[in-house]
Parts: sequence; structure tokens; C-alpha cells
Amino acid sequence: MLENIVNLEMLIISLVLYLIGSIPFAIISSKIFNLPDPRSFGSKNPGATNVLRSGNKYAAFLTLIGDGLKGLVPILFLIDMSISIHQVYLLSFFLLIGHVFPITLNFKGGKGVATSIGILIALNYITAGLLIMTWLLTYYIFKVSGLSALIGFLLLPLFMFIASADLYMIAISFINVLFIFMTHKKNIVGFLSNES
Repeated sequence: MLENIVNLEMLIISLVLYLIGSIPFAIISSKIFNLPDPRSFGSKNPGATNVLRSGNKYAAFLTLIGDGLKGLVPILFLIDMSISIHQVYLLSFFLLIGHVFPITLNFKGGKGVATSIGILIALNYITAGLLIMTWLLTYYIFKVSGLSALIGFLLLPLFMFIASADLYMIAISFINVLFIFMTHKKNIVGFLSNES
């Protein structure tokens, strides 16, 4: 009986996280600033980088903050519920699934970078800080957001090791890396094409 209650609780939490992840802040911020739908120009991706291509930095910043907070806030709540940190990290993927495959946008969403960073800040701010610094340094050198994200997340397991040395968290972080690389598949193909 108790096991059934726990399973139902986890199912409800997973569904709520998916729905929170599905909140399309790129669309919301674009409507607030009377901008075209970010799915209609640039990379057609509903994320902060593409919203920035509209020329409105405030809308892009609002998108970035919104996507980050929808990763940060729910995870802080879960930690406060005394759920194990490993289980919280696993549950966080429902936020990312909601962001990348949102029911609100016919399952065609963003790439999950800002939301992942929000999640990581809640889980381990040192890991998140190292990743953000890597992203900023890479962007300063190459001026390519997608490449910066890929390099930053490629080093995520190392950063997790430096920050906590928790083998379970390091193992789960590899899933996070694979997730980000999956959403940046087109970017990777583009980078490889330019090099060949």
C-alpha cells in the first residue's frame, strides 16, 4: 500500500515537472515585446539565443531567466521535500523533456541549456558555476552559443567530480550530457560540415 502511494506521488511529480518544463518562455517573452514568433525565423528554435536574433535583448534575457527558473525553482522544492539528491537529478529530466518536447508547442521546443543550468544551480552551484564560466570563456573565444554549450556540457561530468566526487551524480550527469548533445544534433552536423 505504501509503495503504491510512493509510486503515485512520483508519477504526479514527474507529470508536474513535465508541464512546468513545457512553459514556452520564448513565446511568452516574444508576445510581451510584440516580436515575431521565434519559430518563424533564424534557427526556428524557441530559445533565448534565437529570440536574441529578433534584436530585442530584453526579450532574450526574459526568455533566458524564465527557462533557467523553471529548472531552478522546482528542483529547490524537490530538495526541500527531502527526496534524495540522486532521485531529484533523475526527476529533473522530466523538466528537460517538457522543455524539449512541450505539449504546449506540439512537442517541438528548445534545446534545454538554460533549464539544465537552472537545475544544476539548484543541485550543485559549484558545478553550475564551472559550467557557466566555461560557456562564457568559449563564447568569448568563438562567439558561437551552440559550441559554447556543447563544450561546457561535455565537461559536466568532470565539473561534477570536482564539486562533489559523488559517483551517482557523475553517472547521471553523463545522461545530461547526452541529452544536450541530442538537442544540438543539427549544430554538431553544421560544425562538422564547416570543418570538412
